[in-house]
Amino acid sequence: QLRIECFEEPKTWRLLVATNGGGDDTTPTVEEAVFTIQGVLVVKDLPPIQEKPPQATTRYRYLRQGITITGLGSPTFEYAINAAVDISRMFDRQFPEGKMEPWTAPTTDEGQSCIELSNRYFTPKRDAPRMIHIPFPESVDPHGILERMTKGEYIHGEENVVEYYTCSREGTDTGKLPPASRFQAAKPHVFRIGDLVEAQVSFAVVPLKGGKCKMLCILRSIALLDGQFVQVGDGQ
Repeated sequence: QLRIECFEEPKTWRLLVATNGGGDDTTPTVEEAVFTIQGVLVVKDLPPIQEKPPQATTRYRYLRQGITITGLGSPTFEYAINAAVDISRMFDRQFPEGKMEPWTAPTTDEGQSCIELSNRYFTPKRDAPRMIHIPFPESVDPHGILERMTKGEYIHGEENVVEYYTCSREGTDTGKLPPASRFQAAKPHVFRIGDLVEAQVSFAVVPLKGGKCKMLCILRSIALLDGQFVQVGDGQ
């Protein structure tokens, strides 16, 4: 069962889901709702970070990594886009009419629906004074650039973490069952435009200047499902 709650550190409205505990534990627990969507990678802005971004310190909070994926007209992908629209309408009901900016899915140059997913590298300390800092992994920040940028006003917390995976499919001895999927941790540099990927996304609303607010599609993880198309196109 989905519900929306407001959090103060940082100020956000988040979509939560109630679940039962595992095993014999029937006590309901509430956690952030995370959704899975598959598509073809058409835009990417992913680590590793090789040089310091040119933004001023006051703009560090807007630095982010992100991807854009499309379903190339797939009905399943269109269903996911419609679900995101429904979620935005749920959020919109939490505010006076007109306060939240409408959310619409962008389109590719060919007119196909796509979705943009991103996550900020930093959270301002003043917005989340009790947030625990999580060091950047070497695969994301090999030269320590981002880590040095957190000194002072910013922090890299759990909310800013994105995980990366590759997926391998293992067959069975009988050949009657579909191969099982196995996800392994990967480095962010493995992804290429044209890859078939699976992303995990959560939804939140954040306040804007002028009393407005907007819904964000927050990237939680990305997994490489199939890079065969890219490899064939590259002549590999």
